[in-house]
Amino acid sequence: MMIIQRPELTEQIEDMNKWTMVYGRRKTGKTFLLREFIQTDEYFFVKRDRTIFSEKDNRMKNMTYDTFEEILQRELANGKTLVVDEFHRLGDDFFDLLHSMRKDGRLILVSSTLSLSKKMIGKRSPLMGLFAEVPVPIISLKNTSDTIKDIKDSKKELMELSMILREPITIDYVDKRKSARNILTDILIGSLKTIPALVGEIFREENRQLSSIYEGILRAISAGKTGSGQIADHMFSHNMISKNDPSLVQQYLVNMVEFGVLKKIKIFNKNRYKYTHSSALTHLYYYADEHYNISERNPTRREIQRIADDVIPHLIESTMREHLAQKHGLDQSVVEKPDYDIDVCLLRFKKPEIIGEVKWKDKVSRKDVNRAEEVLSRFDAEKRFLFVPDKSEVSSDRLDVIDVNDI
Repeated sequence: MMIIQRPELTEQIEDMNKWTMVYGRRKTGKTFLLREFIQTDEYFFVKRDRTIFSEKDNRMKNMTYDTFEEILQRELANGKTLVVDEFHRLGDDFFDLLHSMRKDGRLILVSSTLSLSKKMIGKRSPLMGLFAEVPVPIISLKNTSDTIKDIKDSKKELMELSMILREPITIDYVDKRKSARNILTDILIGSLKTIPALVGEIFREENRQLSSIYEGILRAISAGKTGSGQIADHMFSHNMISKNDPSLVQQYLVNMVEFGVLKKIKIFNKNRYKYTHSSALTHLYYYADEHYNISERNPTRREIQRIADDVIPHLIESTMREHLAQKHGLDQSVVEKPDYDIDVCLLRFKKPEIIGEVKWKDKVSRKDVNRAEEVLSRFDAEKRFLFVPDKSEVSSDRLDVIDVNDI
């Protein structure tokens, strides 16, 4: 079994000196991370019927809420480290208990649900300030590429597979003999019901109407409607909101960005933003479903591969922009002009520091390089780059040509 370690996240959780809440949408690896890399004394998992499953010293047992409450108070008072997974299912009685207890020991709460996570850390919560917050996003590109750098000889394959493996549910599909795009095809065909559920669980505590609006936003973005006005227009045309007003979707967008489902990207030198999926896998699924209705039929492998070929270059752009922004501590933005766009514009104090183009295709031509040189030279930035599948096949006197080995 392939294990992708996340040392930065592990260290962040271990270094917390207070009770901690770990949250994020389903299947981002929260439970695996805590079980495998964090030293704990007992791990509790709350089932939907509010009974509790306990794991301690490799022994497992079921217990009632009353028994759980007694153990929790006793063990925390003794300085133990306890995890309560899907704690939101315990309800207000549990919140009242936490509020009344001394903050002894180490308590780690885990949730995949948006409304309860916001309730726990919101301004009106009686528990505000008692818990350190640790959001768990999908795996970083650095973590995935570090893990598989010896699996693939091709730089292009390494980059594409590293991007795909950011979703933990994809790990079991990895086959060294297959190309990254064949693996992605296997994943999409084998997960047509699973992928929408990854984000659906976040809104489980909301009513169905709200959930449909959240999903409508995901679909609008995959259809190329990336601004709040475009999203509102798309949803109004599909009778999902009462009027064509961006304010009707704004709070939903804020919620989805806070919970790591979407990314909010500034448009350079403009007072507006674009929204993109945080996950390449969910973007690909909703794109394929919006354009080709794959959830209502059985798409062929050839069809899925063709869709992946169309979308992957755009996903690489987004992945690169996020990775370089994190690596250098800069703010993400893009440039949108009438006659050109720029994929990566990273800002420090609102000024471009790193600016670059991504050309993700089998053959990067001299014309591609010349165009990138001409466009990027219009900006005063410390570094200008061109990211390509293999830099040994591309040259430029005016740009830093980089590939996956450089990042």
